[in-house]
Amino acid sequence: MEVICDNQGEVNDITKKQFYSLNTYLSEQEITSINSWILKIKNENVHKKIQQRNKHVNRAIKTLGLKYNKIGNGKTRIVFDLENGYVLKVALNCHGIWGNEKEYKLFFNSPSHIQKHLCPVKDIGYGWIIMKKMTQKPSKKDYSEKLSILIKKFKENGIEAKDMRKNNLALSENREIIVIDYAMFDVTGD
Repeated sequence: MEVICDNQGEVNDITKKQFYSLNTYLSEQEITSINSWILKIKNENVHKKIQQRNKHVNRAIKTLGLKYNKIGNGKTRIVFDLENGYVLKVALNCHGIWGNEKEYKLFFNSPSHIQKHLCPVKDIGYGWIIMKKMTQKPSKKDYSEKLSILIKKFKENGIEAKDMRKNNLALSENREIIVIDYAMFDVTGD
C-alpha cells in the first residue's frame, strides 16, 4: 500500500497500480529520487509563508537531486524543464500530489474540443506529472479577448475554470489559449 492525499489534502491508502507510469521520460534513479521526496512531504503544509516556502523548495531541489533546471514553482508544485519539449511537475505537499492527479484525470477525461485548451499530459507517477512545455505567453489582447470565451466554454462543459491567471496560460502555435496549470479546476457536470 502507498500513501496518497485526497482532494482535501487528507492522506488515504491506495495501491500503486492506480497511477502507473509509462516511464518513458524519467530514469529509474530519477523516479526513485522523486519517490523518496514524496514520502517526506506527506504532512507538509500548503499555507507556508513565502520564506518558509522558499526553504522548502530549496530542500526539494537538494533532495531530488535532478539534473534539470527549475523553471518555476507555486505553493504546491515545483516545475523542471526536461529540455526535450516537456516539463516535470513534482509535488511539494499533498495538494501538489492531488493537483497532478487532477490534471491527469481532467486531460484524459475531457472531450477533444476542451482537451485542445489543456496542456497535454504525457506521463504521470505518484507525486509527479510530465506535460508539454508551452513557452509562448498570451498578449494582453489575446488574454482579454479570448479568456472570457474560454471560461464560458469550460463552464458549458461542466468545468469550473479557477485560477485563470496569465501565468497559468500559454498560446498554441495557432494562437489558441492553452491552460498550463489546471489543478484548481473543478468538474461540476457529469
